[in-house]
Amino acid sequence: MTDSVESAGREPTPADDLSALAWVVGELRRSLETAHKALRRYLKEAEAVAGSGVDAVDPSVLRSARTQLHQGVGALELVGLPAMADVLRGSEAAVQRMVARPAMPDAAAVETIERVSFALLDFLGRQLAGKPVSPVMLFPQYRAVQQLAGADRVHPADL
Repeated sequence: MTDSVESAGREPTPADDLSALAWVVGELRRSLETAHKALRRYLKEAEAVAGSGVDAVDPSVLRSARTQLHQGVGALELVGLPAMADVLRGSEAAVQRMVARPAMPDAAAVETIERVSFALLDFLGRQLAGKPVSPVMLFPQYRAVQQLAGADRVHPADL
């Protein structure tokens, strides 16, 4: 693909083609924004029904957020960024856990998912700008979202 890739003695990967990544970043940003809005909406609805006597908020809003995150995971896998997909997959797992436990979501949980998304988009922006980046840079965010998802074990080697 490029001289630097060929001279490094390895086969080019989809991540070496930044044009695909550039296209995916815009779509990913929109999906993440939609997921964040859904999570915030869920929090508002949960707050509104807290004193009203209604048993619970409809978890379909959380399922919508999970779907948006799942689409982002697929897009990252498509452009050859499995470590980034794993980071976002952690957010997806955390939201899936929220669906199973509708009383679990709170502002701190939603903020954790948002921070992971922002860090991921920042990482991809740096990669597009040609700056040297390593997936391990995202380990603190990855660990936070994995803990939110209830993961038993989290290690930097996962990335």
